[in-house]
This record gives sequence, structure tokens and C-alpha cells, in this order.
Amino acid sequence: MTPATASPPATIRARIHESAVGRVTRAYGGRLSDAFLEALQNSRRAGATRVRIAVGPSAPHGAETCDPQFTVTVSDDGTGIADPAVLLSFGENGWSDELVRREDAAGFGFASLARRGCTVSSRPRSTDGAIPPGWKVELAREHFLGEAEAEVHADEAAPYPHGTSISFRATESLVAMHTAAGNAARHYPLPVVFENRAEGEPAIEEPLPRRAFLDGAVHAEPWRGLAFGVFRDRRAGYNDPDLNFFGLTLPVRLPTVETVHGPTWTVRADVHDCPELELVLPARKEAVENAFLQEMREAARLAIYRVMAAESSPRPAFEDWTRAREAGIDIAQPPALLRPWRPSVANVDHWREPPKLAPAGHDALVMASDPEPPEAQALWRAAERAGIVGRLFEADRRLVGYGWYDALDLVMGMSIRIAAGDWMAIDDYPLPERPGLRAAVLPARPAAVRIELAVRPRSGQPGTLDLPADLAFAGEAWSWIEDALPLVAVDSALQPHDLAELLRAGFFSPSDDADSDSYETQLERFDESALHLATRLLLSDEAACRASLAEAVRRELLWLCPRDRTVDIRIRRPDVAVTLAELGPAP
Repeated sequence: MTPATASPPATIRARIHESAVGRVTRAYGGRLSDAFLEALQNSRRAGATRVRIAVGPSAPHGAETCDPQFTVTVSDDGTGIADPAVLLSFGENGWSDELVRREDAAGFGFASLARRGCTVSSRPRSTDGAIPPGWKVELAREHFLGEAEAEVHADEAAPYPHGTSISFRATESLVAMHTAAGNAARHYPLPVVFENRAEGEPAIEEPLPRRAFLDGAVHAEPWRGLAFGVFRDRRAGYNDPDLNFFGLTLPVRLPTVETVHGPTWTVRADVHDCPELELVLPARKEAVENAFLQEMREAARLAIYRVMAAESSPRPAFEDWTRAREAGIDIAQPPALLRPWRPSVANVDHWREPPKLAPAGHDALVMASDPEPPEAQALWRAAERAGIVGRLFEADRRLVGYGWYDALDLVMGMSIRIAAGDWMAIDDYPLPERPGLRAAVLPARPAAVRIELAVRPRSGQPGTLDLPADLAFAGEAWSWIEDALPLVAVDSALQPHDLAELLRAGFFSPSDDADSDSYETQLERFDESALHLATRLLLSDEAACRASLAEAVRRELLWLCPRDRTVDIRIRRPDVAVTLAELGPAP
């Protein structure tokens, strides 16, 4: 370091310090996939027409050795390497200026083998028709780190008449190597052969399958050295690659356009000749976030819009419709169709087939609020009784902005009022303490129930829509059945089993803790408790007791009873008496 008292230099210039070479093994993680990808990229740049990946034993059969299990050799018929020094000259690559310009070839990829070590054998292509000699060099970790010099030897076994082979040792399984090679070759532009040279068996050659990166696209179009492919409803995992750089695939987050109750559109890009695209060196696992990448994403989005514009029913969200129009792309607006509203249930894992789209008429009510399951179940029953179920539709914010959607009345919230002498809010209704489900004092049944919907009309002042009801649920949502407080009007015709079904929909949420009972057992216990509560409230404590006892006998004892005999069970605690009727016809 320059002493603090010395004057600073007049100019400075970028340089690579020699200590950086000592950290070259950290540029790559040493994964087999990295080695295959870099080797295949170099073969392509060298003008190869085919590549072979051969896997064989690393030591003679029966030898006492601690060597890895396999030796992997990647060979090609490219132009070969004239100067072996470029292998260890990081940042120098020997490629033509034109290739470097097109692909930003940086000369760092060979470092992917630094942790493994390798043997390189090459014979350069002659310019005068003569066959030049081949050479070979063995490179270990210390050579990559600049700690030792590597000797280059003549090699008559080098690829003929020209080409390069790279051999390295691998401890991975044969299956893992085959998988890594297959992944590297899947979207690679050259044919790749995988050769298994397992000892004691003839070599097995397998052409690795290839597939065009844009295979399955419904539309393709060029853009600044790329080809965009637009896909309909393509299943993609998290961080799925959407860019192919000559076999190296990586995610660059090209846009996805979700339509309103229609297909999902995605884009992939295949590189042809795109020097503006910059990848993060040395591993090229991500793209540089620059202005070009932003332009690329916007161009990909417009490619989707052009496909949607050709669809008979594109169903764009308003945001996408607007962006397309601003770009001069005319996409048809979605029709006035919405999903009918259905009440939510407490069991979030309970899948239900969504209702089919239906026309939203001028009297439609869009549920902009999201009531909790108990409130939603009570509202649904009230809406059925009032005959307005067909007017309730799900809200869809993707449609906000379209004239027909903005003209619909919105339900912004709901409140429940209870008649007990005077009308009062449900939160003010007097409720008993609940020490336990079966011993608790049930709430008094109100004279009447009313549900009020706060409606924001398409024009005019907000108002309310009163729905006469016969049921509401007091207390907290997402609570236990022991805490459920159904308030059923005195003149309601609601039956115990119907109320038990509403309790299940509004409150049953199974636990997935390891020490919990199975889903079926939890549901069975809940239904038993819900029916007991409903029977107590609507009929009497005695009727609830009879029903619960009968259900317990049916569940636990019925399988023990003879099919052709009557069983009488008399219980007076702590005694239990059982009488079996004589054989004969049932009374």
C-alpha cells in the first residue's frame, strides 16, 4: 500500500491482481452440470459438428486405489486449441473478435474444472491441409491457482484430424452423470452422444434427446437477435428458465399475462445472435439488469398481446387491454360475464368446483366485501330466502376500468341486527357464558334477524339492502364448535341437521398437527357435536341427549350387535344392563 505521506499518482488503470488467481476455484461450485455446460459451449464455439460424452472406470478392475469411480471425457471435432496457454489465461479465450462481440465470451468458463482437475488433449485444425501434431496437458488444482507450471506433451492420440477432448474424474453416480449430460444437451444446438463404457460390457452409445426451446409455442417472432415463443397455459415451476443461450437455460423473468377466466400466456426467448444481451459472468446463471433487459421484457409482453388480439375470446384484464391499446394493439374487451358468488367455508382445504360464468345483468350485486365463513353462510341462507342469490357475483379487480363492470352495484359490507324487544347490533345481543358445549346455557332465540348489505350503486348515494333472515352466528369466526353461538329466530323452520350442516360449513377447520386425529375422525367428532348443539337449540336438551346417545351407539356398538336379534341397553350409572331378545322376527 502507498504510504499515507506519498503523493497519489496522476493516473490509474484497471488491472487484475495476481491474488485473484488464487481464488479462481471460487468462481464455480464444482458441479457436474457446470462442467458439462461449459465444455459444450466451448465445443460449439470451436465449430464442432458433434460432441461425445464418454463415461468409464477411472482405474483397472481390481486395482487398490482411492481414485474416484469414473472418468468423464468430453470430446468434439472442432477447430482445436492452437495455444495451450489460453487454458490458464483467465480472461483470454482465443476466440475470434466477432464471436466475442456476439456472445461476450469472457474466457472464464474453463475454471469450472478447477476443483476437479482435468486432462486436455487437442489437435488444431490446419490451414494448409497438413495434419498438425496433437498435444496434452494435465491440470491439477495448483495449476489453476498459479502455484505450479503445467507441462505440455505431444499426444498422438489427440482427436483426429482436429478437435479437443477434456477428461476429468467424477464421484457422482452414473445416473447423476447421465441426467446432467441430458440436461446440458436438451436445448443444445449440436447432437450429443452419451457413451457408457462400463467395465466388462461393450460400450453403449446413446444419442441424447434434444428439443427446441420454443417447442409447443403457439406463436414465434424475431426481435433483435432473439426469437420469442408465446405459450398458452404452459406449466412452469418456480424460477423456470425462460431464456435459452445455446443450450444454457436461465430465468430472466419474462412476463406472464393472466386473462380473466381464460388462458395464462407466457413467453420464452431463444438466442440467435444477440450481442446486446449481457449475462453475469463467469457462470452465466442470470442476466444483467440493464436497459436492454427491460426492453426485452416489454417486447415479450407485446408479443403476447399480438397473440391475444388474434383470439376470438381473449378476455384481457383492463390493465393489459390498456397497455395493448397504448402500443397500437387492439384486443377485444371481455364480455359481461362473472362468477356467481358462493359463501366461503371454514375448511380452506375443501376444494369446490367453481361456478360457471354467468351474465351479469343490470341488477347484479358484486360482492366487493369478503365476509367470514359464518357470516357468509348466514348471508347465503338469507339471500336464498329473499330470492336474490342469482344477483350475487364475485368481485374481480382485474375488470375494474371496463365500463360494464364499473356500472355494477357493489356490496361493500354487511351488518347483522337482532330483534330482542328492540333492534340491536349482533355484537350487543346478550349472550350467556359458555363453560362447555353440553353443559352450557344456550343463547335465547331472538324474535327476528335482519342482514343489511351496504351497497354502493353505480349512481347516486350509497344505501342498504335489507334481507329478512332467520339465522346469524354470534362470537368469533375460526373458533371451535364449543364457541359457536347460533342465533335462530323463534319462527324459523330450520331443522337440526340443516343447522349442523351450516355449522360445519362455517366453523369446521381441521388441525394438521402431528398429534391430531385423522381428518375423518375430526370431521366425525365435529358433526356429532354440531348436531347435538343444533338439536338442543331447536328442540330440547332431552332430544339432543337421545340423538347423541343413538349416534354414539351407531358409531361404536352397532357392529357388535347381532343382525337378527333386538338388543336393549339400559344404563343407570354406574350400571349397564344388556338384554338380547330371543331369536325370531324383529318386533
